[in-house]
Amino acid sequence: MISAVSSSQNDYSLVVTAENSKDTTNSGEPKRSDEENLGYKLSLSDENWKTLGKKQEQELSEDDLRMIEELKKIDKRVHIHEQAHLSAAGGYARGGANYNYVRGPDGNKYANSGHVNLDTSREKTPEATIRKANIIQKAALAPADPSPADKQIAANAAKMAADAQKELAEEQKAKLKSSETKSTKSAKSTKTPETETPDTPDAPQVAVSESSG
Repeated sequence: MISAVSSSQNDYSLVVTAENSKDTTNSGEPKRSDEENLGYKLSLSDENWKTLGKKQEQELSEDDLRMIEELKKIDKRVHIHEQAHLSAAGGYARGGANYNYVRGPDGNKYANSGHVNLDTSREKTPEATIRKANIIQKAALAPADPSPADKQIAANAAKMAADAQKELAEEQKAKLKSSETKSTKSAKSTKTPETETPDTPDAPQVAVSESSG
């Protein structure tokens, strides 16, 4: 739960909640394993929702008008929140923002929750994965009031970036080692061999004798 607002002048309260990623999309299809939802939900208390359908054909009371004002605020906040995700996600957003609606005492529909589907799969190279993870992290935290689900996706993106950075460092280390090995072999192959001097046979020994008288 993010926050709660209550009013002493009437019997309704405004409750703000955050939806975690769901296993299915709005169309009922299973969510892809490489897709996460940035979810956000704002709602009135359960008792208040039960009263919404009872007064659509009756004259709106003062409480109804207050409730409609709250619904308008909810609708505005949900749209601002999801559009912040969508704008920051760029090409990694799958489609536009998705909204769920409720009908107010005036018969109009108001958004009370929404989500943006993100592609969170790894890219082909560590460099591309790092760039993507950074964008996903920014997209998750783009709204002024990120939900717990948003923060969790941001944390997952940060981990993905860290893993890719480690992988990149290992690749660079392996390339450096390979380059050093090749340089060593090349240096050995181009080195001029030393000229060996043939052994000179020892000079024959001459016996010197002295004669007397």
